[in-house]
Amino acid sequence: MGREAQLVLAVVTAPPGRVLLVHRPGEWPPAILPGGRPQARESPGATAERGCLEEAGVEIRAGRQLGRLLDDGIATIYVAARPQHEVDPEEIPISVRAGWYTLDQVDLVLPDLWAPVRHHLSKTIRR
Repeated sequence: MGREAQLVLAVVTAPPGRVLLVHRPGEWPPAILPGGRPQARESPGATAERGCLEEAGVEIRAGRQLGRLLDDGIATIYVAARPQHEVDPEEIPISVRAGWYTLDQVDLVLPDLWAPVRHHLSKTIRR
């Protein structure tokens, strides 16, 4: 499978029980996990780190892969991650179009989130 058919999404969690999402006004779903398509010779972890910095302005450290979902010919790789620096959920500039969501909010804006990722979040963060 070529890299053009791959997508890497970062599942970034931080205290106090928050998940980083990128806003998509006027689209469905209205928020998504940050990430992107891998560049040549780029690992999924490196793609997650680059994509999160580009889309949300947050430096992360990628962890383990949570899984790979193949849907409509696109392989989506989910990577667990944590911010490299302590974050205050209120400090992300509005212009970046990103925010820290509680698990209840994630349930509302991403009702079809892949079950293994939802399971990871339920074990990693508290409601």
